[in-house]
Amino acid sequence: MLKTQSYEVATNITYEYIYVKASGSGDDDDNNARPTLLFLHGFPSSFHCWRHQIEHFSQQGYGCLAPNMMGYGKTYSPLNTDEYRSKSMVEHLVALLNHLHLGKVFVIGHDWGTRPGSRFVLYHPQQTLGLVLISVGYTPPGIIDLDQALESSKQAFGYETLGYWKFFISDDCATIIENNLESFLDLAFTSDPVQWKTDFAPIGKAREWLTNGRRTARASYMTEDDYKIFRQYIAEGMQPKLNWYKAAIANVDGDDEMNVDPTIKRPVLFIGGRKDYVSLISAYSGQKQYIADVETIELETSHWVMEESPEEVNRAIDEWLKRIV
Repeated sequence: MLKTQSYEVATNITYEYIYVKASGSGDDDDNNARPTLLFLHGFPSSFHCWRHQIEHFSQQGYGCLAPNMMGYGKTYSPLNTDEYRSKSMVEHLVALLNHLHLGKVFVIGHDWGTRPGSRFVLYHPQQTLGLVLISVGYTPPGIIDLDQALESSKQAFGYETLGYWKFFISDDCATIIENNLESFLDLAFTSDPVQWKTDFAPIGKAREWLTNGRRTARASYMTEDDYKIFRQYIAEGMQPKLNWYKAAIANVDGDDEMNVDPTIKRPVLFIGGRKDYVSLISAYSGQKQYIADVETIELETSHWVMEESPEEVNRAIDEWLKRIV
């Protein structure tokens, strides 16, 4: 079990994190030291979702830093939606890197972690060596119009891939999830990925599933201990976690990103799951126009790529890293 630590990245704002130092590094200037990988999790997760990657890459000599993002664990979890600005989160991460005397890092994000991950590279390219996006590809700065996005996805794919956002931004969602934790975990980590297409993504379906307390078989790649950990994080309170969605719909990043160059000037690896019916790989085909050096790898997984096929993910990242370092 890796030791968790905490650091105050700004006044009254503390981040909880796991850190394994790169081997062979007496200090950050050691040229023989392998770089550090900064892992950013998504929803409804925690730094626990990177357990397979931290074990693998720390054994390879890489440094591994995995914070609990805002809203999770002992990390700052405000109820004010306006505080969930990507630029603020990036500055929190920079403060954490500086505290640990880390220079350039590889940023690896999954799900919502891809947003601060990509913004980190936009705002601080000099502190990054490359970016790995898992499940969710690069979305350039711009205003989010949810209704338009829902209509577009229905026309393109036959259903609203982000229809569940309507539920997640509703005022009663947090309470409904907290009161139906087992039902929520079943759907989030279902053994049948198609259920995301039928019972999760379309408008009204996630609410219907939970309020009826429906159950289904959970994925085999999660142990009972893993489920207990996920359950504990959710039971600690859902609203701060759901604020990521509310902040996005409120376009809290609008002013910060108005004049940001959307071009990513670092190598990017995008790993998607062919059985992910929310974050469809084809939905991110346009990211190539913003990234000169991007490689896409498709795996036979659902949304939880790095948990479902950790060896394939580790191997893909490993080979990509070696080409860059």
